[in-house]
Amino acid sequence: MSRRIASILCVLFAYASMVWAVGIAKSNLQPEWVCGQGTHGGDHVIEGLQTRDGGYIAVGITAKTERSRGDLLVVKTDAKGKLQWKRIIGQPKTQEEGRCILEVADGYILGGALSAKRSSQPGLVKLDQNGKTVWTKSYPAKRYGAIRGIDLTPDGGIIATGFTNNQSREVGFIAEEAKGLLLKTDAAGTLLWKCELPVSQGAKVHTVGKTGFAICTTIWAETKGTEHQDACLLKTDAAGKVLWNKTYGHTGNDQCFDFDPTPDGGFILAGHTTSHSAGWDAWLVRVDKAGTMLWEKTFGEPIGGDPKWTYDECYCVKVLPDGGFALACGSGIEPTGKRLKPDPRNTWGAWVLRTDPAGKLLWHYFYHKPKQGHNAAEWLTPCRDGGLLLFLDSDTEGTPREGNVGMIKLPALPPRLPKK
Repeated sequence: MSRRIASILCVLFAYASMVWAVGIAKSNLQPEWVCGQGTHGGDHVIEGLQTRDGGYIAVGITAKTERSRGDLLVVKTDAKGKLQWKRIIGQPKTQEEGRCILEVADGYILGGALSAKRSSQPGLVKLDQNGKTVWTKSYPAKRYGAIRGIDLTPDGGIIATGFTNNQSREVGFIAEEAKGLLLKTDAAGTLLWKCELPVSQGAKVHTVGKTGFAICTTIWAETKGTEHQDACLLKTDAAGKVLWNKTYGHTGNDQCFDFDPTPDGGFILAGHTTSHSAGWDAWLVRVDKAGTMLWEKTFGEPIGGDPKWTYDECYCVKVLPDGGFALACGSGIEPTGKRLKPDPRNTWGAWVLRTDPAGKLLWHYFYHKPKQGHNAAEWLTPCRDGGLLLFLDSDTEGTPREGNVGMIKLPALPPRLPKK
C-alpha cells in the first residue's frame, strides 16, 4: 500500500472519531476504564503509581495562573479512577513542580521543585495517606534547581537526583546548563550528604543493592566536530562517588528520560532518538550490570505518516514480571508550522508498547481522539492484576478545562495478542 493511500485511510478513520487500538496482531484491545482528573487551570502529569490500597496516585504540575507561576499537583483515585483527594502545593508568585513520587508505609514521598526564599529549589514533601503534609524539606543551592528522581535506600532513607544552578526556574525537558545533583536523606528528609554529578542533571535514580546507586541522564557529545546528545548512565558507590559512566548514542540526538533495573542486574533505558530515521523515534536500550550496551531498538509512526515530521517520544519504561518491557509514549506531528492539514496526526495520541525481554515488539495500543484534542502517555505503572495503568496529559478526559491528568486502565493480556 502506498504512503498516499495509507494517509488517506488514516484521515477517514480518524475523522470518524474512532479511538485507535492497534497491535502486531490485529486486536480488539479495549481499556477497562478511562478517566480524567485535575484542576481548571490546565495540568501536566509527570509520574504515577498503583498504591497499596489498589488505587492510583499521580504527581505533576498545574499550569500558570494569576496566583502562581506553577504549583505542584497530586491526584489520588480509587481502583476505578474515582477521585479520592487532590492537593495543590505552592506559594504565590513562585514555581513549584512535582516530578517524582514513591509510596512508603504511612504515605507518599514527592520530589520536585519547591520554593525557598522565592527561588525554586530541589525539595521533598511527605504526605500522609489522606494527602496531608507531614513534612517539607528543601535543599537550597545557587540559582534554581529541582529533584527529578527518587528511590528508597536499604537503610530506609531516600536517594534523590536532579540539578542545581539552573538559569530557569521552570523544570525543562533537559537542564542543559545546570549542575547535576545527587543527595541522600534519612526517612524524615534530613540531609545526610549531597554531591555534584559530572553531568548537567540527573533524570532518574535507582538503588543498586547495598553497593550504591545508578543514575540516567542526557549529555552533550561531539562526533567529528558535530555536537549531538547521548544517553548516559552513571554508577556510584554508597557515598555518591562516581565509579563509572557510560554513554549510548550515535550522531543524532539520543535522549534518555527513564530507566529500570532488569532481573540480571543490568538496566533498560528509554527515551527518543533522531539517529535512526528522519525524525524522532521511541528508543529502548538494554545494558548489562557494567553498563555495556547489549542491544537497542527504535519504534515509530504507530499510524503511519512522514517520519520527518512525526515525533515519537518516550518518557517511561517498566520491567514486567516476565522480563519484558512496557513503554509510555506520545506520537504526533511537530513542529506546528509543518503540520500537514487535515492529517489526524496533527493531534497527539497516547501510545503504549509491549516488548519481550529482547526488545521485540509484541503489541502496542494507541489512544487517539483527533477531533477532540491531544493525548500523550507520560508514565505507566504495572498493576497487580497484570494490567497496565497509563498516566497521560489529556485534553479529552475529565470535566476541568484545558489539560487534565488522564488515566487509562488496560487489562491483563497475554504477551502476544491472538490474531483475529
